[in-house]
Amino acid sequence: MRFHSLLLTILSTLLFALPAQAGRLLFWRYENNQNRLIFTTDSRVQPRAQLIPNPTRIVLDLPGITLGRSTVDQTIGGTIKSVRVGQFNSQTTRLVIELAPGYTVDPTQVRVRGLSPTQWTVELPDPQRISNSSPQPIPRPNPPRTNPLPQRPLNPSPSSSQENNNFQVTRNGLFVRLEQQGQNRDILVEDREEQQIKTIQFTLPGASFPQSLINQTLGVNQYGVSDIKFEQPQPSQARLTLRVAKESPGWQAYYSRLGGLVLLPQGGLSQVNDLTPPQPSSEVTVNPVKNQNPTISIIELTNNNSQLLIRADGNIRGEGTIDRRTGVFEIRIPKAQLAEPIQGPQLGRNSPIYQLRVRQVNTDTVVIEVQPSLGVRFGGLQQPNAQTLSLEVRSLRATTPPPRDPTTIPVPPAPNTPIQPRPLPPGTQTPRGRVLVVIDPGHGGKDPGAIGLRGLREVDVILPISLEVSQLLKQQGVEVMLTRNADYFVSLQGRTSMANRARANIFVSIHANAVGGGRSNVNGMETFYAGNRELADAIHRSILRNVTVANDRKVKRSRFYVLRTSRMPAALVEVGFLTGSVDNPRLANPAYRSQMARAIAQGILDYIRQKRL
Repeated sequence: MRFHSLLLTILSTLLFALPAQAGRLLFWRYENNQNRLIFTTDSRVQPRAQLIPNPTRIVLDLPGITLGRSTVDQTIGGTIKSVRVGQFNSQTTRLVIELAPGYTVDPTQVRVRGLSPTQWTVELPDPQRISNSSPQPIPRPNPPRTNPLPQRPLNPSPSSSQENNNFQVTRNGLFVRLEQQGQNRDILVEDREEQQIKTIQFTLPGASFPQSLINQTLGVNQYGVSDIKFEQPQPSQARLTLRVAKESPGWQAYYSRLGGLVLLPQGGLSQVNDLTPPQPSSEVTVNPVKNQNPTISIIELTNNNSQLLIRADGNIRGEGTIDRRTGVFEIRIPKAQLAEPIQGPQLGRNSPIYQLRVRQVNTDTVVIEVQPSLGVRFGGLQQPNAQTLSLEVRSLRATTPPPRDPTTIPVPPAPNTPIQPRPLPPGTQTPRGRVLVVIDPGHGGKDPGAIGLRGLREVDVILPISLEVSQLLKQQGVEVMLTRNADYFVSLQGRTSMANRARANIFVSIHANAVGGGRSNVNGMETFYAGNRELADAIHRSILRNVTVANDRKVKRSRFYVLRTSRMPAALVEVGFLTGSVDNPRLANPAYRSQMARAIAQGILDYIRQKRL
């Protein structure tokens, strides 16, 4: 376990936060009539896609995403045999579209599209009978970004510098680029000792080396390794051999999400740093590139939580961009690598940082994403000295709030009213078991919903409310899934199917109302249910208790599609009328929307406590 944890630190994503360390695959569906696979995750993901022959399969790996269930194998029929979804390794979910025997597709015609950083589609051309042409890997798309980051090609064309980087000696071990990866569980390791020479041989079924490495022996002269030999006995089998010190422990190999292979000694690099390598083989042709980039070892909150510091053992520079919608600050640090392990801040319930994600996106670039807690904003990225980056953390609260019951969400009063929120009864606790709440921001994408006075759109009102409801619930220990987290279209069927597949406990759809005929005198909020009324009542009471509404239009029964097709208690909240003379300016006000979000979240918590979920 210690070694596995170390490897994840080197290669992938670290989360220093209360939430789980990896995102989840929330929903997937194959639409046979459109030759299209749709899937949704609860955090940003960059899929990796490839086409594998014999039999023909389109394989998509989702780094940083877990499935949370056993492998699913769905039979499709026709030219598509099946779709399988499973856990490729502890941090990667794999989706496989397998074609019927004798069929293939042109990989250049396969389209992997990001509707948002968390919702993707894979569109296939009509499968054709297999010809003699050799399929090529599917190009990997860049995810949609709201940040103005420069786009970098994921598969740059080969160059002499790239060929020299196909094998690197890094501060975190040995890294080998691969044209095609196999599977971790299939890697075969064999230790040999012949005439005082110890070698460790790795056989990689299904893998292939770049052409420039095949039949080469490269010098290492570090970590007790004198050289490494690369062979490709078969097109779908790679083999490499390390010549190591006699005292060397065993070595292990793991596939990296960076598109290569990492080699590390058992017990970590500290076990081999003082070993003298044996004499190199006479076959050594060239020494590898040594990655001497500065190492980022510490990320900490200092100065009374007003500053986030990123420290390295050498000179670093960073570029910072902020997503104005979510408040997430992204720091991209080129020519740097992560330490093993990296020391991160402890993020508790009162931390100004809600989540910290650290990624080694390639062998030369580190990306740090910082998500603020509610009431916190970030300033600019500064450079106190050559080895340190600093991000200013600003609290928008005038004073530190008093201790409160963990399930209570403080609700600020509406503008110009003396109303104060009512605290929850003393002694209440946060949810004890798994409670999954699906928050459904209505409309989106091609369907903007209602259009109100002064052009105020429904989608622009309900998405920020829904995102804040989600964040508030997560802070209280509730698991939350959003049917969408950006402005894109999701069908009504897709919304409830997502909740039903996930076996959610609660479904809450959020909308804003409108009425025609110039009746701006119609204002107020209302809540709907189809079966169980208790959830709608709890949310409605909380809104009336904590928000000054123009009119109480009551709790009503309705057969809205998302209510009648949800298999769990469901409610639909209409937060006000976009066409109303009173509601419209309030809904356009971010402070009022935040007040409404807090009241909805509190109502959901009230229901959870009431039902002892």
